[in-house]
Amino acid sequence: MMKKKLKNLSALLLVALCLCCFSEQLAAQQNQTIKGLVKGMEDNLPIPGVTVQVKGSPTVAVSTDKDGKFQLAVGNNATTLLFKSIGFTELEVAIPKSGDMEVLLSPTVSILNSVVVVGYGTQKKSLVTGAISSLNKKDLEVPGLMRADQALQGKVAGVTVMMNSGQPGSGVSIRIRGVGTNGSNDPLFIVDGYPVGDIESLNPRDVETMDVLKDAASAAIYGARGANGVIIITTKKGVAGKPRIDYEYYYGMQNVRKYIDVLDATQYARIQNEAYFNSNLPLPFSEDEILKMGKGTDWQREVSYQNAPVQSHQVSFSGGLDKSTYNTSFSYFTQDGTLAKGKSNFERYTGRVNTEQKHLDGLLTTGVNLNFTNVKRASITTNSGNAGPILSAINMDPVTRVMNDDGTFAISRYVSQEVVNPVARTYYSNGSSGYSRFNVNAFGELNIIKGLKLRSTLGYTLQYDVGDGYTPIYYLNATNFTLASGASKSSAESKYLNFENTLTYTKTLQKHTFSALIGNTLNTGKGTNLFGSKNGLLYDNPDFAYLDLAKDNLSAAASGGAFHSAFLSYFARANYDYDGKYMASAIFRADGSFRFGPKNKFGYFPSFSAGWNAKKEDFLQNVNWINFLKLRASWGRTGNDNIGDYRFVSTINTYARNYYFGPNTQYVGASPNAVANPDLKWETSEQSNIGIDMEFLNNFSATLELYNKKTKDLLVTIPIPLYVGNGAPVGNAGNVTNKGIELSLGYHKKFGELDVNLNVNGAYNKNEVTYVGNANGFITGSSASNQMTDVTRMEAGQPIGYFWLYKTAGIFQTQSEVNNYKGKDGTLIQPNAVPGDFRYEDLNGDGKIDNLDRSNVGSPHPKYNYGFNLSMNWKSFDFNIFFSGLAGNKIFNSLHRWDLPTANYPTSVMNRWHGEGTSNTFPRVSTGDLNGNFSKPSDFFLEDGSYLRLKNISLGYTLRNLEKIKVKTLRLYATGTNLFVLTKYTGFRPRSFW
Repeated sequence: MMKKKLKNLSALLLVALCLCCFSEQLAAQQNQTIKGLVKGMEDNLPIPGVTVQVKGSPTVAVSTDKDGKFQLAVGNNATTLLFKSIGFTELEVAIPKSGDMEVLLSPTVSILNSVVVVGYGTQKKSLVTGAISSLNKKDLEVPGLMRADQALQGKVAGVTVMMNSGQPGSGVSIRIRGVGTNGSNDPLFIVDGYPVGDIESLNPRDVETMDVLKDAASAAIYGARGANGVIIITTKKGVAGKPRIDYEYYYGMQNVRKYIDVLDATQYARIQNEAYFNSNLPLPFSEDEILKMGKGTDWQREVSYQNAPVQSHQVSFSGGLDKSTYNTSFSYFTQDGTLAKGKSNFERYTGRVNTEQKHLDGLLTTGVNLNFTNVKRASITTNSGNAGPILSAINMDPVTRVMNDDGTFAISRYVSQEVVNPVARTYYSNGSSGYSRFNVNAFGELNIIKGLKLRSTLGYTLQYDVGDGYTPIYYLNATNFTLASGASKSSAESKYLNFENTLTYTKTLQKHTFSALIGNTLNTGKGTNLFGSKNGLLYDNPDFAYLDLAKDNLSAAASGGAFHSAFLSYFARANYDYDGKYMASAIFRADGSFRFGPKNKFGYFPSFSAGWNAKKEDFLQNVNWINFLKLRASWGRTGNDNIGDYRFVSTINTYARNYYFGPNTQYVGASPNAVANPDLKWETSEQSNIGIDMEFLNNFSATLELYNKKTKDLLVTIPIPLYVGNGAPVGNAGNVTNKGIELSLGYHKKFGELDVNLNVNGAYNKNEVTYVGNANGFITGSSASNQMTDVTRMEAGQPIGYFWLYKTAGIFQTQSEVNNYKGKDGTLIQPNAVPGDFRYEDLNGDGKIDNLDRSNVGSPHPKYNYGFNLSMNWKSFDFNIFFSGLAGNKIFNSLHRWDLPTANYPTSVMNRWHGEGTSNTFPRVSTGDLNGNFSKPSDFFLEDGSYLRLKNISLGYTLRNLEKIKVKTLRLYATGTNLFVLTKYTGFRPRSFW
């Protein structure tokens, strides 16, 4: 019995011991404490209110405090924490052994959470009823990005961006939804509410967001200047918190990636001999000379600057208190051109101060944006249609050397006229320009009563422009020389004032939300300019060129001028939404411009749009794979007044109006510039748009747009008879339509610590002229070098600026083919042709080849544009790759001086016709061109302009928690730009940007 009791007691003690051990273990599990800090990945600032939860245990959770900190007790069996916050992507993080952690959350790209700028305000993306695309500061963090507008290429569906020239600092051409006018197609830029002509002076790193208003319903709030789209830029503002300093340095090198394939010296000599032989002329080169030539001079490489540097420095200071914040930045950017070392350079200094203060317990908010920019340019002579250093480098014969034995620049014995030694041309080229711009934009916003706000903004811009020119004595060839040195100098001052007032009211009644905006804007501008020049300098040296020491007083010239502009606007907008399900918006704007006469001083621009959030309907509530679905439609009217000043009247000019009465007596004359047109009115654009915004399968997003844009009353120059004696007036005489479709797709998902973002966009646009209101039924356009005629036209039923060329139908192989190519009356259609010449199509069948046989053989406007961007983040590593491209456009290749038979040829001449059956695409070579093989503008010069470009690829690593050296984060990266281009175009690759 006793043994049994002892045995039971032992069992009880064993159970008690086990329970004790288990309790100690359980207590240990419950007592493990995790401490951490949660911050945003983009700005590295603490995030309050983040839910921190043990995965699989929803009840074991806490929220971060106002400083982003948290403390959570977890069990030893817990392995993973979940971090959740509205506006940020959910993140899973393994629990560290140390118990302390720092977590970075990336913002979501959800339509539900994002906010866009809609003009005089902001709106949730989920409630927007117009076509608006947005870029954030991450999209602009491209290494070496010189201009903010360059970031748009390939990132926004329906927006095409092309470089204007290869000069460092040159601007870009932006086309939103096609070309709607034969005048300026540039969009309107709004920076922090202030309209600007361009954004060259804006440091890209100062930009917080860029919102592109693509349809008329969105742009109608800017009325008369919104026909080509509007780009609204918001710069970075300060955030309350500890002072923060950011510094970024970038250094890169640039090289010409592709040179034009032209003949070397040996090939050139043989082709020239063949051309002279075909023309029954003595051969210019003997065989012995040819055998000694080798490759000769590679002019393109001789004139290039290898490893041309580009670098930038950026430093910013930000911070503030609850009632006062600031963001201050300074930047320096410099870029050397890849042509002619030391002759081409762009240098920019910028400074920006953004401040904001709250007064009267938040009833009044005031702010000031200050911006200063100084730009300096050193530039060489830009290329014209038939001259310039690049065209000379392509067309200069490779037989000529760069320098003679005596150290002077060599002069070609074969090529003449504008084609000269390009190294000598750049050596003698001297020119510089620059400007200093100061802008201040101050605002005050008063909360009158709940929901009612009055905002007044006053902006002022002062700019000084300067330009210097110096021409030394030089001799390049018999037609390119100066006998006296000369200098010129120009200066200009311009001032712009923008005064704006808006009154906004917002009211919510249960599920109904109403908002209304009324406002007015006054823009004025004025300025003066001066120019002076003189030849025959006493000191032929650029260091003394601008001292007034010229000997030739008769060559002294001076001129000047002034301008004044004024623009007055009234506008209103009303928005309504019911429970975020049904949305509607209406806009009306009246604009008055000094550019139009009393009959049409004001233009009126309305718009209407509506949206439907179908996901909120009952029939979609249980469709789990659809997260968000909105349908919208809009119609609106915008305008364009980009015609220059005072075009409705006949202004008087005294320039080049001098008359001689007697042999030596000169009188200053005056005459009208152009015929007056008091009926001149606004160019208007009407656009309808249908859009769908969607988020589905949790990780995907899509936006689809269909639009029809009709531009009416185009502002064009109306041809008049020469006997009128004055210039042609500007009138309203043309209509253009652009129809298209745009698609943007996004994918965002986290795979553990790997964060993947993929964005793809593409657009299709069809351009067509529907009316030209002049006697001819067409308007001539651009001309190409050496063709001596226009090669583009604007005509009803065709794309605006289509290529108006002859069509080739192969090459005559034999004389019998020439003799058999006859008209209906039996006469030869091409009587001057011989075997090896082009056969041109007689389109109208009149038995001869003339302008009536020219037709549309291609459009310069791309039908398609697209972009592809992939970014990935894993732990502290980040990777990005970006492609962009165009398709469906043609390029007229006019790089070669076909009118100069001794100029160098492209290597495609090696596939020329030199006997029956040898070629059906490239004609014979000769010193004459009776058939017009190279002088007639034909499809021989037209090439496919489509391309796919790898614009940027980068790999970076971010170091964090460097408190010992007072650094929060340090990112190191390597990047490559324009690494390859896929294209059939044989000229210089379609322009790149950075």
